[in-house]
Amino acid sequence: MCSLIYFAVLFLAKVFDNALSTTKTILIQRSRWLLAGVSVVLSDFIYFWLTKKVVAADNNWAILIVAIAGGVGCSIACLVSERLSKDRTYVNVIMSDNLEAMKAFRDFLAEHHITNVAADTYTLDWNKKTISITAYPETKAENHLITEYIENSPLKFKRVIQKT
Repeated sequence: MCSLIYFAVLFLAKVFDNALSTTKTILIQRSRWLLAGVSVVLSDFIYFWLTKKVVAADNNWAILIVAIAGGVGCSIACLVSERLSKDRTYVNVIMSDNLEAMKAFRDFLAEHHITNVAADTYTLDWNKKTISITAYPETKAENHLITEYIENSPLKFKRVIQKT
């Protein structure tokens, strides 16, 4: 029973260590250097404590448990970061041969305060003028509105999405 508790403590410590280490990387990418520094200090302390315990244990089970916990900790930090992070901006380029449909779509974007740029373009056969729209939704919800609009439209739209 004692070794089970010992392994559980090692597992939890390594999960926390890797979560802090991954969080440090995320914080550096987001220019949160002070918080990244605190994460490094805590992560290093736990890492060295764990190293001392695993080496002293002279046990392959301890090494395996700590290795698995490292992956779990990294995954948890990534999932939490994804949930807490601001939404991505999705750049949508929307095209259609139907000028009136594109004007209605542009009005829809304006109505929902979704930043967009309309540009004059021509159809594939070069006979008819239309517009193409580049939309810059700032949230997943705004991007979803665009998706619903296009899916519910009886007209054909061409859409290219770039995640930023």
